[in-house]
Amino acid sequence: MAAARGSMRCFVAGVVALTALACGDATGPSTRYRQAEANGIDTVLLEQAYARARETPGILSLLVQRNGVLVAEEYFHGSAADSLDQVWSVTKSMMSILTGIALDEGYLTSLDQTLADFLPPIVDSLPQDKGRITLRNLLTMTTGLEWHELDGGGQYNEWVNSGDMIQYVVDLPWVATPGMVFHYHTGGAHLLSVILTEATGTSTIDFARQHLFGPLGIQNVDWWTDDRGYYTGGMGLFLRPRDMVKIGELFLRQGVWEGVRIVPEAWVQESTSTQVSTDHAVPFGPEYGYLWWVGHGQGHDFYFANGYAGQFILVAPELHLVVVTTSSWRGLGSWNEAGARWSGVIDVVVNGVLPSVRS
Repeated sequence: MAAARGSMRCFVAGVVALTALACGDATGPSTRYRQAEANGIDTVLLEQAYARARETPGILSLLVQRNGVLVAEEYFHGSAADSLDQVWSVTKSMMSILTGIALDEGYLTSLDQTLADFLPPIVDSLPQDKGRITLRNLLTMTTGLEWHELDGGGQYNEWVNSGDMIQYVVDLPWVATPGMVFHYHTGGAHLLSVILTEATGTSTIDFARQHLFGPLGIQNVDWWTDDRGYYTGGMGLFLRPRDMVKIGELFLRQGVWEGVRIVPEAWVQESTSTQVSTDHAVPFGPEYGYLWWVGHGQGHDFYFANGYAGQFILVAPELHLVVVTTSSWRGLGSWNEAGARWSGVIDVVVNGVLPSVRS
């Protein structure tokens, strides 16, 4: 473990400049996190949170921003500030943002629009009952279609290898009435990317570059595509941790960036408010908005984007706080291993970082 720590690259962030410090530096927390106390963060508790992070298997980055100031930033296990990370299901929250923008721009007219409005030209068949699934159902994970993912089932891999990821989803059997029950569904989220492409006439990544990434100054991205060339809506986006912070800060600012509105304020509020109960599908995430998890911990409300094995953008509005993590995922032998890594990372955030922030 000592050798691993010696190879870590550690950074302390200020408003503009980042000062790199050697790991094992003898200075105290108040020196390492110079901007923390000025922004109402207990540096001793913050140091304890970072110490926990250094002991957490697989974590690659931990960034803490308060009041628009990046007060702490550290990378682990060979990761660095310019590392482009696969953020897995954080992609879903990006699709939520893009859907809100598309509604505001008039490419979409309502969350009551259905699969039947978009998919018939591009699928072999769309059963009439499946055609009634709405955008709202996709955004709230209430399609009613059978899907086994959070329960450890192997349906995700079956879907990815199906040869037609769009048709696979619309052919799924029913397990509930649409709109009634939260059922986590990466395949359903993917359909939002397909719909966005059909509605706008441009690819999801190009739409994102024009309306979201470009205005935020996010230039270095990558994104997987499905077998037909549509960008995947449920996973597959690659971002740098600092750019993930920008996404969180954008929502903390109610959709405004450098004086320019990027996301409608009403969409920020609606998409991060409770739309459906998850029945505690994941720790700290008892409720769900529009592809954002809504939770509570350490006496504070927050919402978060989260991805497989420990990718997070957590926003605590009352604390003016954004916390970002990335985590390694390759080589995990089972869903249980990935879940354990995920749990370890979110524990650092909720039970480590949040207690250091003064209300």
